[in-house]
Amino acid sequence: MIFEIFNEDWAQTFGTLEGIMWFLIFYLIFLIIMSIFLKLALSFFSKAKHTEFGQVIMTAFILTVIYALTFLFLGGWLAWLIVLIVAWLIISGRHHTGFLGAIFVTIIAFILYIIVAILLEMLFGINLIMLPF
Repeated sequence: MIFEIFNEDWAQTFGTLEGIMWFLIFYLIFLIIMSIFLKLALSFFSKAKHTEFGQVIMTAFILTVIYALTFLFLGGWLAWLIVLIVAWLIISGRHHTGFLGAIFVTIIAFILYIIVAILLEMLFGINLIMLPF
């Protein structure tokens, strides 16, 4: 009964120990990639504090937990709005960039990810994103 709120396919992923381990490996890879782009984006702001990789990976971990909890219970535009505002508040608070600086950090990190994804696709044929153009 308690698991009825979860997506059935998602719940079956955790049916075996192997499924759990693969999820944790992919989550760790995602967390490291997210932290790299967040650290690069924070490096553009001279007044940003706590830009060591350990601090940035902790911020990325907190953000992913908030994303997961929000999208577990909510969906659509409301969830995205809540997640973005909370992410900006956390980045602003943990790294002392200010709210507007946190918005720019997320935009810069996203643009850097797109640039790297396009370069990887051009060089190695690895498709990481689907662009509409």
